Amino acid sequence: MSTPEREARLVFGEDAERYDRARPAYPDELVDTLVGWAGAGARVVDVGCGTGKATCLLAARGMVGVGVEPHPAMAEIARANLAPWPAWRVDDAMFETWQPGPGDTPADLVTSGQAWHWLDPDVRLHRAHAALRPGGWLALFWNTPDTSDDSALRHAIDAVYARLQPGQNVLPSCGGLPTPDQDHTPAGLDFGPPVRRHVHWSQAYTTAEWIDLLQTHSNHRLMTPEVRDQVLAEVAEVIDAHGGVYEARYDTVLWGAERRRG
Repeated sequence: MSTPEREARLVFGEDAERYDRARPAYPDELVDTLVGWAGAGARVVDVGCGTGKATCLLAARGMVGVGVEPHPAMAEIARANLAPWPAWRVDDAMFETWQPGPGDTPADLVTSGQAWHWLDPDVRLHRAHAALRPGGWLALFWNTPDTSDDSALRHAIDAVYARLQPGQNVLPSCGGLPTPDQDHTPAGLDFGPPVRRHVHWSQAYTTAEWIDLLQTHSNHRLMTPEVRDQVLAEVAEVIDAHGGVYEARYDTVLWGAERRRG
């Protein structure tokens, strides 16, 4: 069971330092695609920037802009991580009500990593459209589990969840990749045809690192403490029994659409 009084979109900020430490970044191929769409010097609005995992990758490629993050603790870490790039700032705000500062818009690129599914579906595309210049891109991406993993360790971990938390999404993710607005946009928003791309990659985690990562995901944070502690303990035992390293396979999914030129 979960605790419904906690807003799922904000639980990540309850332990922002763990989130920053444990969450993976994004593959170079994804960033290469964004640079190809918007240019290395693009002006960006990064929606739900968290601790700056994607924002810093864009800044390192010469992009400039603003991160928009609703949780103050996450925003504060993002500011620290972006300190090497003073052209960037981070606003504490929900994107649905965020007010751009001078020069923030029109943007060349609006991005959202791991966050778009938390936003109000009646508002988010309209807000992104308004923030973009004609010819600018909306780019939404998620690190999702690559379900092709058929290893003995994967099956052993699955068995822990099947017994302790039936029906729970086992792998840390956003709960299944949403199809942003079913690949269409509301009337009056002149986005071009959507583009989908996938990048497959992997990252090795020690037992401690994987347990750390699990505790940054909402599907685990919203478990009752008793269930979560038991799940984490048994998953740790399973990984230790299989050599103490888990090779997590990721499928980074990118959805992009260009605002049509006039």
